[in-house]
Amino acid sequence: MSLSNSGLKAGVIGTGNLGKNHVRIYSGCDDIDSVYLYDIDRENARKISEKFNAELSPSLSELLKECDILSVCTPATTHFDIVCQALDSGVDVLVEKPITSDWRDGAKLVDKAKEKNRILQVGHIERFNGVFESILPLIRNPMFIECHRLGTFTPRGTDVSVIVDLMIHDIDIILAILGYDQLVETRSSGAGVITESADIVNARLEFKGGCVANITASRISPEPFRKIRFFQENLYLSADFRKKKVKAFRKADRIDFNTVSEDPTSFIDPLRVEVDMEEPLKKEIYSFISAVKNSTDVVVTGEQAVKALMVAEKIIEGIKTN
Repeated sequence: MSLSNSGLKAGVIGTGNLGKNHVRIYSGCDDIDSVYLYDIDRENARKISEKFNAELSPSLSELLKECDILSVCTPATTHFDIVCQALDSGVDVLVEKPITSDWRDGAKLVDKAKEKNRILQVGHIERFNGVFESILPLIRNPMFIECHRLGTFTPRGTDVSVIVDLMIHDIDIILAILGYDQLVETRSSGAGVITESADIVNARLEFKGGCVANITASRISPEPFRKIRFFQENLYLSADFRKKKVKAFRKADRIDFNTVSEDPTSFIDPLRVEVDMEEPLKKEIYSFISAVKNSTDVVVTGEQAVKALMVAEKIIEGIKTN
C-alpha cells in the first residue's frame, strides 16, 4: 500500500443506505485524500458520487487499483469474495457485519489478512455507540442479561435471518462484555413471518462463568427498539442503544430497613452515566483510519466477529432442530 502525501485513498463498494453514509464520512475526513466507489447499480452509484464529489469506478478491480483502504457495504453473501480480492490487492478492509455468511469463511479471511499483513476490521457498530462505551466500565460480573432488538421490516438484510441481521449486534455486545466467556448451552426458537428465514427469534445463552443471556430480535415490529438490561450484584443497568440513554442503580451504602416499606427506593442510589452522542458510524470509520495510519489494533477484530457469527449459527441450528 502506498500512501499519498496528503492522505489515504478510500474506496466504498455498495452504495445503499449504509454505503452512502460511508462515502459521506470518508468525504468529510481530513485524513482522506480521495474517495472511490463502485456498485452494480450504476445509476445510484453515479448519484452518490456526484453528491459527495467521489470518483465512480467502472469495476471492483479498477477501484482496488486506486484504493489504500476499502469499506465493504454489500450483502453478507458477497463479503468473502470481495474481501479476499481486496486483501490480495494489498488493501486494508473495513467490512460491515456479519464478517461473512458462514463463520468458516470468516476464519479464512482472518487468516488471509494475517498472511497479507493487512488490517481487517468488522463493522459491529454498536461497539462505537456511546451507550456501550459508557456502560463497559460499570459491568463487572453480570449474572443475567436481557436484550430486545426490534426493527421495522425492510427488504435490506433479508438475504440472511434476523439472527445474523440484527441479533448478532447483541451477541457481539454480550461476548465483549463477558470477555468471550465459554458458551455452554444454547436454546432458541423462531419463526419466519414475512420471509423464508427467521424474522423473529428468541435465544437463551448460558455461559461457563454463570451468566445467562436472554435475547429477542425481530424485524417485523411496528416500532424500532434496542434495549439491554444487566443484572449483577449491587447493580441494575438499563441501556437504550437507540435513544442513547442509560439508567443505572446500585445498592445504597446504608439501608434503614425500618423505612424501606415506606420508601422502597431508599435502598438504591441512582448512578449518573454520561453518554457520548457522537455518530457511531463516524467513530467506527475514524477508528479504522487511525488503525491503518498508525498500524495499531482495530476495535472489532476479525476473530471477534467470527466468534459472534459462530454463536449466531448455533442459534440458527437450534431453531432448525426445534
